[in-house]
Amino acid sequence: MAALSLLCSLLLFLTAWTGVSILILGPLSIYCGWKSYQRKRARVPGLGGGARLLALMPILIAIAAIPLALAFVNATYRA
Repeated sequence: MAALSLLCSLLLFLTAWTGVSILILGPLSIYCGWKSYQRKRARVPGLGGGARLLALMPILIAIAAIPLALAFVNATYRA
């Protein structure tokens, strides 16, 4: 699930010019990142601080990718 979240975040940048991908791939990558975090937390009940941050990385990347993709489209779009 973490790899799927990162793949959706990457595809968000490659297909951001369509506009619809921001509305579909952004939330999908956040959802996959959240599911990945929940699975990791269920497997290892006592996650330490560093392991928890590492498990949260896909969702943090997904959250950061949405405004970055919007800024990319805003900077490169010519009407």
